Amino acid sequence: MYKIIVPTDFTAVADVAASYAIMLSKTLKAEVCLLHILGKGMDAERAQKSLEDQVHHHYVKTAVKPISKLITGSIFDEIATVVEEEKGDLVVMGTHGLKGMQHIVGSHALRVITDTKAPFVIVQDETVVKSNIKRIVLPLDLHKETKQKLKYIGDLAEKFNAKVDIVIPNESDEYLQNQVKRNLSYAKDYFDERNIQHVGSVTSRDSKHFVEDLTEYAVKVSADLICILNFADEKLIHAFGSDAEQKVITNPAGIPVMVLNPVTVNLHNTRSLIAQWG
Repeated sequence: MYKIIVPTDFTAVADVAASYAIMLSKTLKAEVCLLHILGKGMDAERAQKSLEDQVHHHYVKTAVKPISKLITGSIFDEIATVVEEEKGDLVVMGTHGLKGMQHIVGSHALRVITDTKAPFVIVQDETVVKSNIKRIVLPLDLHKETKQKLKYIGDLAEKFNAKVDIVIPNESDEYLQNQVKRNLSYAKDYFDERNIQHVGSVTSRDSKHFVEDLTEYAVKVSADLICILNFADEKLIHAFGSDAEQKVITNPAGIPVMVLNPVTVNLHNTRSLIAQWG
């Protein structure tokens, strides 16, 4: 049994995250674990009761009964530890958007993502939890690491019978544009080999507008998920600005965003967590 970890602070957006995780679990046949990280000096008995109430709420609503875990510590330090101890395969976490950026999404939470081996899916208050994933937007850029998203998204698209929209930036420099088009061609060939529905698109504006154009495209096609790589640790410089991840994660439409950490090993030798679910 594979496992999805859902950090919860009992807010409305945490409820959205749990609902989204349960939706995923039905197709991926994964166990959902609601995790509450108790701050020092907080009332453990009250927190445990709230956690049990949330488990019951989701069980009544979906007929899926999550398990629960209560620990003491900091959300910025404990998530990676719990994911490793519980052998978590995915983390679904809520953000309050730009208003609460330091609470969940800002540099601290991107550090949490960087420090955690499992991929993350980030949802917002505005996220509408659908019954399925039918459209996945996959941005590709100039990084050689960008291709690492292909296997994860290919596996997810197969599980949900989803269509993949590959989006690349419009580079003004001809050499750079040829390079990113090669990445697009590689991705299309990859999905062709796996018989996965896909379409390729180049944004109309210059690449400096790529984040805005990407999110606008995702809204236009009614995307259910956007997949990005996490370059926030600054080991790799993001082509579209240091806050590109934050802008995509807090997109105005509330579209869920899958965040993967880039790795240095060969793409086809990486373990695809989604491929293992079934």
